[in-house]
Amino acid sequence: MLAMVGLTVVFAMVFGLGGDALAGQFKTLNTAGLAVGAQVSAHSSPKNTGAAMEMEVYEWPTAAAGGSYRCRILSNTSGVTLNLREIGVNGTVVGSCAPANGGTCDTPTLGHGGNLKFMCIVSSANGQPVSSTAHYIIAVQRQ
Repeated sequence: MLAMVGLTVVFAMVFGLGGDALAGQFKTLNTAGLAVGAQVSAHSSPKNTGAAMEMEVYEWPTAAAGGSYRCRILSNTSGVTLNLREIGVNGTVVGSCAPANGGTCDTPTLGHGGNLKFMCIVSSANGQPVSSTAHYIIAVQRQ
């Protein structure tokens, strides 16, 4: 079992540098080396699990010196309002926003300590499944 967990971590580290995401996927975005004002983005075509989309989780590290960051939805063509939550190192929601279909949103810009990992989670609501052609673009930006 430990070998499988290690293999999964290696796979996520090698292939989690940005780009396309699979529905319901846990993905690591490579943000540790971002310059101020830069961002890393990923595209996703989410799928439904029953009456809502499968939640998608994006983990991202801060720079060694820390900095200010925010999670963003740059495009939402899912057919429904999406929920974007930024999760702190203690597991609490530290920022959120909800872009309507066709909209965008940014969580508040927050200062984060160095060499820590945070998360952005994207979901829809119960009773609001995404369309069959759903797509969104998520980003983490250093301010």
